[in-house]
Amino acid sequence: MKRGLFFILSFALSVAIATAETIPFNGLICDMDGLGIKTQITIKGSEKRTISGKDGKFGFTNLKADDVIEIRYKKSRIEVALEGRKSAKIVLTDDYKLHAVTDEQSLVDAGNDYVTRRELPTKGGVLTAEMIEREGFSNLADALRAKATSLVIDGAGNVTIRGVNSIGNHANALIICDGMEIGSINAININDVASVEIQRDGTLYGFKGVGGVIAIKTKSGSKR
Repeated sequence: MKRGLFFILSFALSVAIATAETIPFNGLICDMDGLGIKTQITIKGSEKRTISGKDGKFGFTNLKADDVIEIRYKKSRIEVALEGRKSAKIVLTDDYKLHAVTDEQSLVDAGNDYVTRRELPTKGGVLTAEMIEREGFSNLADALRAKATSLVIDGAGNVTIRGVNSIGNHANALIICDGMEIGSINAININDVASVEIQRDGTLYGFKGVGGVIAIKTKSGSKR
């Protein structure tokens, strides 16, 4: 009886360990012709999210073997169970449904390349051109307020992220556009916005980032 109980407990423990194991993940989303799809991707039940590039490539770190990828494209929401995969080529049909999911060794061999280019911070938020177009916002301040209630934006275009520790009078978030510091979000044409990333942790930028960072990428900037 004791031997049988020991076996059951050992098996349950091994299952728990396997479920908790985290794996790196590289992915590719494309259409039936093999053309990459740029879209928003999240991990179901978590704050992890990213955006695939024009080539359809994206990456995540520290995913569980039983995680589920959620792809939001056009008006469709597609779920793909990870099932322990370290990579996946995800093919969508012309009507935005899942056609096939296959393992790709070339994606595994890419290491963390896709991750470092694509994965966004877990504590924050991201605003995409697709969201702006869908909701019909006329200015970036309104779009950001709708995306993140933690933001306070004054008339001059200064942004404060509530809940972020700041020092002295340096409470405003650092605003970066295409890698360059700017003074106000009012200087940005909302129709030129490709994405806006809200980073609560701005330590990468030193003292200037103590109030967090608003990182903007523009459509025109990506063409340079």
